[in-house]
Amino acid sequence: MLVVKAPLLTDKVCGVLDGYDQDGVTIRLVNRKGMELEFEMTGKSGFDAVGLAKEIVRSYDFGNALYFSAMWRD
Repeated sequence: MLVVKAPLLTDKVCGVLDGYDQDGVTIRLVNRKGMELEFEMTGKSGFDAVGLAKEIVRSYDFGNALYFSAMWRD
């Protein structure tokens, strides 16, 4: 499970990641608790999943200046 924590702009982060479906990788929002967003991700896991999530968020204008963290939880 991919966990993304962002104190600000969680709606935008959720909008960018939820429904992602490219190159055999899909991301779907599972749970939302305050600033913590939990996503189910298929096609990648571990460090690869975290790297892809960060790359996706940072590809948007708001993502470059946003403080957020991403981690993989089994």
